[in-house]
Amino acid sequence: MGGTESKTTDSKYQLAFDEEEKGIVSGVFCSLSHGKKSFNKENLQHFTSPILDPVTSGRLFDLLERPLPQKNLQQKGHSSRPQNHEINLQHFSSHLASLLKGGIPDLAHSCMLLASSSPGSVSAQDLITFVNSILHSYERLLTAHCSAYQSWIFAPASDSHLRLAQSLLSPLLQPDKSPVETSSKLTFTEDEVTDWLSQCSIFLQILTQVFHGAFQFYQTEPQQMTFHPRLPHVRDTNWSKFKTMLDFPTVLYLNFALLSELQTEWKLLFSSSLHGCSFSQLLQLIKHKGPTYIIIRDKDGYVFGGFAAVSWDLNPKFVGNSSCFLFSVRPNYCSYKPTGYNPNFMYLNHQVQTLPNGLGMGGQFEFFGLWIDQSFDQGHSKASARGCTTYGSPRLSAREEFEVDCLEVWAVGRKKKAEGEEDDEEDDEAVDGSK
Repeated sequence: MGGTESKTTDSKYQLAFDEEEKGIVSGVFCSLSHGKKSFNKENLQHFTSPILDPVTSGRLFDLLERPLPQKNLQQKGHSSRPQNHEINLQHFSSHLASLLKGGIPDLAHSCMLLASSSPGSVSAQDLITFVNSILHSYERLLTAHCSAYQSWIFAPASDSHLRLAQSLLSPLLQPDKSPVETSSKLTFTEDEVTDWLSQCSIFLQILTQVFHGAFQFYQTEPQQMTFHPRLPHVRDTNWSKFKTMLDFPTVLYLNFALLSELQTEWKLLFSSSLHGCSFSQLLQLIKHKGPTYIIIRDKDGYVFGGFAAVSWDLNPKFVGNSSCFLFSVRPNYCSYKPTGYNPNFMYLNHQVQTLPNGLGMGGQFEFFGLWIDQSFDQGHSKASARGCTTYGSPRLSAREEFEVDCLEVWAVGRKKKAEGEEDDEEDDEAVDGSK
């Protein structure tokens, strides 16, 4: 029953599990097969339905039926499939070891089989559809088991999962063009997918976590886990009075861009929908609060902003450091780190006649990569053909001179405890379900 690969290959994969994990595998198989000696596609689709969509779970069964890839034979693409369409414990445990414990080539092989029914290659559109599906699966997993996810009330995601999928795949699909210019005629080999996956750590983590979640392979209660890539807990935010413009893919993307010690918590400092369109109120609420995200939606619907790595404070000079960056969220997910050309990372001034008054990041006076005027409702994002001199970013807003529709500022990182106060928060090194 689906056990046509060599005993050597089969044993190699099974050795990846320790004794405790082998007990978990047996328990998962028992649930899948309802105590019988094998399970079929219907059993698998029902078992994985809380996490996977029907197309992905159906292809997952097809993958589980096949012989394992044998590197010594350089076997790639789609092998011939057994005809009985049921899977026994030995074959299942070998494939599960490949999915949960295998290296990047194993996962790339699985991606090829899950993304396409064509042997040997996969189209750009099939890859985008697959990555989009896995992003939705990851959100379903976090919805059920992640307390950080449950601390948010996200904005409707619209097409954000799809746009994030295009962004994650952009180095593979069109390295010199924006994600929206991707050609649906492109196809890729398994080696190319392997190279992409080795460079896309956020999707590699998501894929592994989704496999763990789909098979309910947990060594601890999932509610006690820290999922990676992680979502931040929201602290001190009254959702009965505030609705964020941020959706799940956006927070996932922005949080992953931070240093690990800043990924644990976010706190809302300012929202124009909650605090009004007042620059003086903005100053009062964001100064001396540590690292922050400034997130803006313009009247044309573009969403963009900057990460300030140090506290905001009034200063006639540029401040900050090379950890600052600018980013775009809509229409495309992109981030822009310092070029090293100049140290014009952050600027904040107010009511000084001889200097620009407002909040800016990058570029130079009157030509900021990101600028909010002290009038609050006006701003600009200017860049030459080579981009903003500080960050290399293009124009972030729909128009060079834009009107602010909504602005949010979030403090990132764990709240510092007063001297002598114990830290009772969850340990950053909590058990990861992929380990």
